[in-house]
Amino acid sequence: MMSYLFTIIPFLLVIILAILLPVILLASYRHFMFGATLIIGIWLVQAIMMQVGYIQLGLQIYYTDFVLLIIGAIAGLRFLLADDYPKRHWAWTVFAVVLVISMVLGLASFGTQAGVQARNYYYFLAAGLYAMSFPMDDVRIKKLLRLLGVVAIFLVILCIYRWTVYYTPITALLPPGGAYNVDGAIRVVRSMEALLLVEMLVVGLFFYKLIQWLRFWTPMLFGAVVTLQHRSVWLAGIVGVLCSFAIGRSARSSRPIQILLIVSIAVMTALPMVFSDKLSGVANQIGSSAQRALAGKDTTAERMSSWKEIIKKWAGAGPKSILIGQSFGADMSRDVGGLGKVRKIDYQAHNMYVQTLFNTGLLGLGALLIIIFYVIRGLYKLAQSEGDNPVAEVLLVLVLMQTAYYVPYGVDFLQSFIFGVAFAYLATRKNSDLGRSDVVRKKADTALYVYRYIRE
Repeated sequence: MMSYLFTIIPFLLVIILAILLPVILLASYRHFMFGATLIIGIWLVQAIMMQVGYIQLGLQIYYTDFVLLIIGAIAGLRFLLADDYPKRHWAWTVFAVVLVISMVLGLASFGTQAGVQARNYYYFLAAGLYAMSFPMDDVRIKKLLRLLGVVAIFLVILCIYRWTVYYTPITALLPPGGAYNVDGAIRVVRSMEALLLVEMLVVGLFFYKLIQWLRFWTPMLFGAVVTLQHRSVWLAGIVGVLCSFAIGRSARSSRPIQILLIVSIAVMTALPMVFSDKLSGVANQIGSSAQRALAGKDTTAERMSSWKEIIKKWAGAGPKSILIGQSFGADMSRDVGGLGKVRKIDYQAHNMYVQTLFNTGLLGLGALLIIIFYVIRGLYKLAQSEGDNPVAEVLLVLVLMQTAYYVPYGVDFLQSFIFGVAFAYLATRKNSDLGRSDVVRKKADTALYVYRYIRE
């Protein structure tokens, strides 16, 4: 029954979108949380399905296409027309222009093959631009974090359900093929979903004042993150914890309690795995996985070899490739070493920075890095200058976790959406500060004028 339900959800979503399209367009243009719910909702549908579903209409139209095409159109309209647009940054505009050029040239040269490669980058661009088009305040950020917290709890429950079905096993409920993920049976959700879990874990541990109830879910979030064995997500989690300790002034008074809580959660998670016969195999898997990660084994060597070959291919393709990259759909096949052998692969880079360099060149990657640095630097200054601003701190930590995650993984539109929110919050605060400065300046000018008038 659950499998049938998950199968029909995307079709129901598409039908609802078609019927309510005018309402959706208007609501998405006017109300940030409506568009945010659409973006997060379709992202969650992908998490449930473990893949990108589609409808065959001559072309394969993916469910996510329907939502992100609407979001992209609204983002473009708000960019051109919205009076409350907080700020436009030239670096994101340059990145968007180069990305579109690469998409258009790729579609002209390679057809649908380019569309397949460019799809995730379009999602990334549309979701980020939509979030950047709204002014952000503390209230909106808290509402968004609560929504993401609810989604994270749902994912934990989904993980528990899938582990129960697989390890019991309940054969009738297993998906086709007998496992939820070809990348490892225990990985019942993908890395981008595991990243949201660890992000909400960090929020629950260090920024619980923003979402009080999330703290009670931190043991289950921690257990799910560890058990899923996405080692690169563990790295993002470590970055989040260290950065929260380093810059999180809002919870500084309770740091001993935070350390005690982290240790307690780790112990509570580890003990059942060590002493339970059923879970001891999982504990062994986690230990082995951690050892391999520290030793640089498994896919690490292959990925590094892959990045090296992609950069060689990009650099050797001439000045156009170096400046604006090779268009989407271009041949990415390369011979790589790792796992004890050399083999030919043609999948994408498993590194957002390398992939962006390949497809948008120095101009696109440089612009993207500039705006990332701009947001990190701006949020850091804001957090330090105000002394106790948990919203600026949590957004800074989430952006830093993203930057770590993108080293071994590609773009994800939910993370781009969160980044866009962080940019919009910074831009809104800067605009309000400038507004206050203008008021002060006008008052000073008026006082000076009155003073001069009296003297004369």
